[in-house]
Amino acid sequence: MALKDRYYRFFILLLALLQIVGMIFNFDLTFITFLVSIPIFVLGITRLSNSFKVATVIFIIAGIVLLFTGTFSIYAIAKAMTSMIDIVVLLVVMQLFMLPVTVGNYQKAVEQFMENKLHTPKSIYIFVMLITHLLSSILSMGTVSIVISVLGDSIKRRVKDYEHFSGTAITRAFTLGTLWAPGAATIFLISTVTKVQWSSLFLPCILLGILGVILAYLMESKKDYLKPINKHIQNNLKKEVKNQSLIHVLLAILGLLILSFTFMHFKVGSSMDSVTLAGIIVVVLWLSLLLLFKNKISVQPTTPAVKEYLNRGIFSGAALAPFFIAIGTFTYGFEHSQLSVVLIKTLRPIFAQLGWYLVILIPLIVVASSLIGIHPLASVALVGKIVMSAHIAMSPLLIALSLNIGSVIAYMVSPFARIIIIVASLLDVKPTTISLHWNWLFCVMFAILGLTFSVLFSLI
Repeated sequence: MALKDRYYRFFILLLALLQIVGMIFNFDLTFITFLVSIPIFVLGITRLSNSFKVATVIFIIAGIVLLFTGTFSIYAIAKAMTSMIDIVVLLVVMQLFMLPVTVGNYQKAVEQFMENKLHTPKSIYIFVMLITHLLSSILSMGTVSIVISVLGDSIKRRVKDYEHFSGTAITRAFTLGTLWAPGAATIFLISTVTKVQWSSLFLPCILLGILGVILAYLMESKKDYLKPINKHIQNNLKKEVKNQSLIHVLLAILGLLILSFTFMHFKVGSSMDSVTLAGIIVVVLWLSLLLLFKNKISVQPTTPAVKEYLNRGIFSGAALAPFFIAIGTFTYGFEHSQLSVVLIKTLRPIFAQLGWYLVILIPLIVVASSLIGIHPLASVALVGKIVMSAHIAMSPLLIALSLNIGSVIAYMVSPFARIIIIVASLLDVKPTTISLHWNWLFCVMFAILGLTFSVLFSLI
């Protein structure tokens, strides 16, 4: 590992430690966190793709310039640059779930369940979507490689079109998980921009995710590649996973959600702080139970899993750290600038005239931006901040849901989206095939269903 990477890992771990200490003991560590975020930004920006580098530079410069139009001070810069740093810490902590998943050998349990219990392409399709959707809530992007590497051979033997099957099932289930998942950055960015708490977003967003999964299955269930094949090759796994159950994974996710809401109820930090603390507790308990009962269940050595987290998991979780620092600087600067005052005066009457059409316009802007290479996180932050600054007579929850729907569609339909690129490379197909050819109709139908549901839910 290069020396630069070692330093980057050190500062990321230090940042996580500061965030956790500040959260538990209610310390204001803004300025210290700011000092740590500087080397993270400098070291991390070189790791970004070219498109993210450009967006990061633009946002950080724009944010600093906006701060100069308001009340400029060193403390204001510190507040701005650290305003979204908790998202980075959350993502780094969520990568810890790879430890119990790997040590507990749950990948083998997933493959075993599919081989022994599922006998038709339709049942396999449902299972792949559900396992992807659930795992994405705690493992984020790591879910994709696990599902394809673990289940790929089994799927190939039992369906007619492996690429189409996997491309639609995985991208849709994964992106629908970003609607509500504790391990997703988008919903917490939307929460920060719109000031709608994650606890308020969770119920409508998980319902949207469930509706999306059902819609995805119904739209594919009549396709040729989900019809039963004449010959099924049995492949009984030689080694059974001793007393292993996928219920453990489900219980861990439920435990994470229950603890998160409990901490939020007792106001233990922000929504992200609550989820971060809950994530650490669940991982420690899950891993401890696995090691305690290692004679009764099949477990792997912990050392390789820990090394994998230190060498890859941290970097995966902190992959967009400079980008979030830049976005945080911009949004904080925008809130405290004269530009926001001007935009409010200009846009408020326009948005007021649009009325409910704004609910449709918001996701359209996010999706259209993604099709020309602008990442949904960037467009969500910008559009959300402008709309919220106008103080229009519309429920903030509805605006947040509209942004969330726009982002999930953008992840699914944009050939530039990271999830599309990763799945396309693993399946050896073109990104445009998955995004524009296989997913476009689903995205249209989900937009109609999702926005209708959001409007009705906001009226309750």
